[in-house]
Amino acid sequence: MTSHFSIGQERLAAAFYNKNVAVAVPRLSEKTRISGIAGTLAMYWHLLSLDAPTVAAVWCWSFAKAAHIELPTLAPLLLAVGTWLVYVADRILDGLDSAEWEHLRQRHHFYLRHRTVFLVMGGVISPVFGWVVFTRMSPTVRLEDAAVFAVAALYFLLVHAHGKWAERWLPKELAVGVLFAAATAVPTWARTAGERLTILPIIAVFAILCWLNCVAIENWEGDDRAHPAMRWTGRHLEKLAAAAAILALLLAFFDLHDSNRFFLFLASGLSGLLLFWLARNRLRLTAMQLRVAADAALLTPLLFAAWLR
Repeated sequence: MTSHFSIGQERLAAAFYNKNVAVAVPRLSEKTRISGIAGTLAMYWHLLSLDAPTVAAVWCWSFAKAAHIELPTLAPLLLAVGTWLVYVADRILDGLDSAEWEHLRQRHHFYLRHRTVFLVMGGVISPVFGWVVFTRMSPTVRLEDAAVFAVAALYFLLVHAHGKWAERWLPKELAVGVLFAAATAVPTWARTAGERLTILPIIAVFAILCWLNCVAIENWEGDDRAHPAMRWTGRHLEKLAAAAAILALLLAFFDLHDSNRFFLFLASGLSGLLLFWLARNRLRLTAMQLRVAADAALLTPLLFAAWLR
């Protein structure tokens, strides 16, 4: 009788859990969908967490061009795969806390629906990724990557375990922006000996753009629990994006002697202007359009690829 009672309890708990998951994982609404083939591809570029890895790979290649070094083809690819694994883990962890379901976005709902698929993919890719890192990556790059990853892992563990306490000391948007830029720059930074100071300004500008990108997304998604510093930044996003664009264009003027850095500063300035435009026109766009466009705005180095040598 006890076993039957336990089984009954388990079934009831499972039914309750599945009911709540069903409520927490709605289908994409019509307001969120983007029409057309290009729009659908862009939507899944975001939902499959391919946006951040693409940005990371593009800027990894760009930093190498700024430093005038040739990266192994494997370097941007490894960075993209590592970034994807981190973002997948983060989105799955976000969906595990039932208290947070009402604050989840479409990307989190997507991962709740397909969590098993992503866990299997992560379980297959992670060992291969680890093997390549430890057998194909240079010790110097691996050490600096490990340092950035350790800091990022510690912060995100604190955020998921003690969110409010961790973000009280360091706003999540600022931490993500700086850590993302640092991780993207490591492959070039570790291979550059005496020229690090020459690429530091472009890395700093990219970190600012990443920070503004995170602030824009949080602000447009309307999280009322955001850090006070983030809310202030969100209110002044247009001015800050314009200031970032002006800073990048001024730095481009001072780097006229180096065509690669000049064009990358121009690309950064264009990213700032695009974020400014999105902030000004945010009411005309859907949430999904804003989310996709905010990340696409950081792909501007591709527009100058023909001049980067």
